[in-house]
Formats: sequence, C-alpha cells, structure tokens
Amino acid sequence: MQFKHGTHVYTSDGQDAGTVDRVVLDPQTNEVSNLIVRKGWLFVEDKVVPIALVESATEDRVVLRKTEGDLQKLPKYEETYYVPAADNGGVMNGNVVPPAGEYTEPIYSYPPIGATWWGGSGVYMDYMPVDLQPEFSAHIQKNIPEGTVAVREGARVVSRDGKHVGDVEEVFTDPTSNRVTHLVISQGVLFKERKLIPTNWIKAESEEEVSLTVETDVVHKLPEYKYTPTT
Repeated sequence: MQFKHGTHVYTSDGQDAGTVDRVVLDPQTNEVSNLIVRKGWLFVEDKVVPIALVESATEDRVVLRKTEGDLQKLPKYEETYYVPAADNGGVMNGNVVPPAGEYTEPIYSYPPIGATWWGGSGVYMDYMPVDLQPEFSAHIQKNIPEGTVAVREGARVVSRDGKHVGDVEEVFTDPTSNRVTHLVISQGVLFKERKLIPTNWIKAESEEEVSLTVETDVVHKLPEYKYTPTT
C-alpha cells in the first residue's frame, strides 16, 4: 500500500484529521507500520497513527477505523525520533522508492534512551502489538528466558548488506523490565564514531554476532553517540 503525500486523513465519521506526511517502516519487514499525519482540523499537532487504525486508503482519501479511544492521545510526532530509510538514489534494501514529493518519504523509528515505546505505561504500548516488543537479554546467562536471545558486549555487529559496522560496546536496559532497549556499537573500520542502535533494528543470531535489519548507509547517517552523565 502506497500513501500519497498530502492526502487528507478522515475519521470514520468524516472529520478531517490532517494530511499524510510520511510513512514509518517496520525495520524487520520494511512494511508500513505507522503514518505521520500533519495537524489539521482534528489534530492540533502532528501525530503518529498506527497502520492498524487505517480502514481504507486511496490517493485522495485515507479513512481511519472507528475507535472508542481518544485519537488525540496518539503519540506526538517528534522528528528527532526518526531517521530516513531511503538512500542511494531512491533504492532501499533493493526496492525502488517512489520519487520524493509524489509519495510519502519512508522513515524508521529511532527511539531515544528512556522512551517507553515497548513497555511500562508509555503511549506506544496502547497501539503497538505485543509481538513487536524486543526479546533480547542483556548478558550471556545459562538460564535466559525462553524465546529470548543473549546479547553480549564485544559481539560483532553486521549490517543488512553484510558489512561489519562495529562491535557491541555497551548495552542499555529498561529498569522496569530489565530488557535491552539500545546497543552502543564501537568505532570500527567503516565508522569513526560510536553509534546508538535501537533493538527494534536488530536480530541476534548468536552470542558472537548481531545482525541489523538496516543497511550500512542508514547506520552511517546516525548521529554520533556521546555519553552524557546524569546528575
């Protein structure tokens, strides 16, 4: 399903919520997971709308499903929480991306450390399926929870296109669930800066290697990670 830039988004009872600006891709599947809807008559600020709330979509009109929840409680769009998913002249992971300006720009979510996107009482959990929550354990243990994969410091990190982009230097966990939310990868041959990788971008195939679901170019465009001590 393709979404045209600027298409108006309506509620099930015909209210104009805003216009489609971008689409958020699930890095695991490269399918659209959310729409970024620019504010309109209903939305007083830009919103992140899960694709599950879309009833129908054409080039001229997107209609949302009837919901008993308050659409105003959908998460606000924070531009710094996302990064471009397309590069190399409109080629993304082997797929041709429609020209900018005609269709929506594809982006990946890039949650900051401490954001409650996958657990706790954060607003994203109200709209994100449970099976999208990362299932990684921070350290090698003999009895890690069933269905999880151990991620250890020093493991090689390999991009989707097979390049070694660094090694796991540090692991961040959510204090309430003790689950991994981010990895810091060290400087390597390809990159001279440390990079922060959210765990919704990775899959751990073994204790020694972590495979990313994004291309090297996406990692390259990430800002340098600089440790900021808390006071």
